[in-house]
Amino acid sequence: MSRPPTSPLAIVGIGCALPNGMNFADLAKQGTLNPSQFTHPFGWSVAAEPLRGGQVHTDNFDYKKFSIPPLFRKAVSRETRMALLAAEEALNQLNLSETLRDHCDQLCATHMASDAAYRNATKVTALRTLGEQLADTDSAQMRIDEYKQALAGTFGATSHDRVGEMASTIPARIAHFAHTRGKCQTLDGGDLGGLRLLQAAQDNFRYADSQLAVLTSIQCFHHQPQAEILHHQGISTQQPWLEGAISLVVCPVTMAEQQGWPVLMQLGTVTTTATEQEAARYFAGASQVFYQLLEMHLNQATRCAGAATFGPHWQISQAVSDGDTNASDDQVAITQYCPITALGEDKARFWHTLANGDDLLRSQSAQQLNASAFVRATPQKLSTYIDQAMSFDSHNPCDQALNKPMMPAKKARLDVSQLRLLNATESVEIGEFKRPAVILACNLSLNADRQLGACALWDQLPAAPTHLPKPTPPPINRWSWYGATGLGGARLLAEHLKIPHADCIAIEAACASSIAALHNAVRGLQSGRYDGIVLAGIETATLERDLVLCGAQMMLSATRIRPFAKGADGFTPGDGGGLFVLQAKSDVTHAIAHIDAISGSCDSRSMTAPDPQGQALAMYKTLQLASVNPEQVQYLETHGTGTTLGDQAELESLCAAYRREHTQPLYLGSGKYNFGHCFAGAGAISLAKMLAALEHGCMPPTPILGELNDALPFENIPAEVPQQAQPWPLLDTQQRIGAINAFGTGGINYHLTLIHAHSQESL
Repeated sequence: MSRPPTSPLAIVGIGCALPNGMNFADLAKQGTLNPSQFTHPFGWSVAAEPLRGGQVHTDNFDYKKFSIPPLFRKAVSRETRMALLAAEEALNQLNLSETLRDHCDQLCATHMASDAAYRNATKVTALRTLGEQLADTDSAQMRIDEYKQALAGTFGATSHDRVGEMASTIPARIAHFAHTRGKCQTLDGGDLGGLRLLQAAQDNFRYADSQLAVLTSIQCFHHQPQAEILHHQGISTQQPWLEGAISLVVCPVTMAEQQGWPVLMQLGTVTTTATEQEAARYFAGASQVFYQLLEMHLNQATRCAGAATFGPHWQISQAVSDGDTNASDDQVAITQYCPITALGEDKARFWHTLANGDDLLRSQSAQQLNASAFVRATPQKLSTYIDQAMSFDSHNPCDQALNKPMMPAKKARLDVSQLRLLNATESVEIGEFKRPAVILACNLSLNADRQLGACALWDQLPAAPTHLPKPTPPPINRWSWYGATGLGGARLLAEHLKIPHADCIAIEAACASSIAALHNAVRGLQSGRYDGIVLAGIETATLERDLVLCGAQMMLSATRIRPFAKGADGFTPGDGGGLFVLQAKSDVTHAIAHIDAISGSCDSRSMTAPDPQGQALAMYKTLQLASVNPEQVQYLETHGTGTTLGDQAELESLCAAYRREHTQPLYLGSGKYNFGHCFAGAGAISLAKMLAALEHGCMPPTPILGELNDALPFENIPAEVPQQAQPWPLLDTQQRIGAINAFGTGGINYHLTLIHAHSQESL
């Protein structure tokens, strides 16, 4: 079915949380946005210059209104509070039907970590330091555990700490408050974040699964090291730095007309440009573009434009550009891939591990986990109860062997996950793309950023039983930003692949991040915005911080992950992900498989418990867009975390979406058994596993350790979990058809179907 190219956007709601306590109503009454009114000192200097601008304070935030219980309030980031205030105002005048709520996306943009992430890093770093200082002393564990109570009193410590620090929690909380159930994710586009949100909405609205979107940009500046990292990227301290959260409710113009909503602004062209544009008079990070849109609205202008620090020049105008690329409805081809695990980037070893039902479980080294500080026999505050994971052999970037030489000053400031990705690029070849993009699914704030935040908060630590020397990370230089941010990782990939002109975006959607990023890649190719995309997903999910925060949630298995098994008690973390090359199907003569359909949802009922109805909604949306029907899907790679609630919810959702009349079972698997739960990289592992299985014409096993959990409704589908590798038969259409689930904290769900033709040349 032919679809139109991207169409103009109607902005039907605006909300703000700006410095000086201003919201959009205040700004509209004032009639102008004057950056000079926000010139208060931040309290620190950069390059010997006092930093000035506007900060947003949320001291009087009404937690009860947004259904946040008292126990979790210290874990909620300032970014989240600001975003909720902005989104509430933007949605205030709109009455949404239940159908619209099912198709209302929540997309956010941030840059660098939240205050919640910095607090968590400070607690964990302080405890490791204390463990090192008290090594081999009497009563070390008792003294450390006493200090944990003091840390909890100062910085807080609850089961919600991990949820509170995640960038993807922000749109999930908005969805929870607004009772919307569309796709949900947070992206990092630097100071192009707002532009990337608008482009994503344009691409999404070409399909019926997206009819409305709440786009929210959020930027905070928390401490001097964060500001110094940004300054080293060329951001001047001579201009005001503005914090702020700005929400825009957008939809196609036809939707606004159908609903009778007044259109506050209409945007026809949203694009980057080679034409030089004038820089703004202020820096607002992820909220830069939306701040300038506010000025455009208040000044009744027809366009706005800017010069980005972290990307090309850009422009937005009411007029529709004549130069839009023709959209394509081609299914998207995956032409190359490379898995990334503790085995390295070896596809043969990756497949051997899958086909033989092996795993990478190993004990954590002392460098990776200070047992004295953290490992306890039972769940306790700021502790973990596991000492095994499926991790890389080291998390120190200096230990990582590289395929190409790199300056030590650069390597020491990058994240080990980024170095692994750079190694993986040696396995792929990039064509002559005219409109390329690099989309990276990852944690948007990496370890280097958090460690610098811990240094900034060190003086706020409560008194310890012995002196705690402040950590000494490498001095900040131009490479520090790359190693600290998700966007920095995408830029590294683009530069390494010699496509420096590529659009670069990082995406976080909790444990569904990789498939959320794949969704954006698919829509970007289908709209014609891009003609080739390098997609990657990766995370080191076995850091001390992750083991401690997940231990507080009691989500970790005390032994090992056992998907679908009776008595399964949680997941085992892992490090890893994958790298992929995508193009429109019509542009290639050979492909491994192609994406048939992809969509997503947000449960919106709970921030922590999985909801079968929300997961099924993601499947329904995908299958409504698909060319295949549910009964044709032969193998489904599940989210499969091995938690009691998670396995039960997923099987119930599969019953709703994939129940079949014929007796041929739907085969299920979980790569987390083999490689652990890699969080943002989990979907990349699932996709690499699916591609490997299609290449080999074989469905790999997911061993059931012990007995199959007979409380799970396998027979109602019917479904089976292969216990040994078995042939993947061709359908009468000479195709093999698979599907993938990816679910994340906050109720974020994505689902896709993909097709492998027997004659790959026919693709």
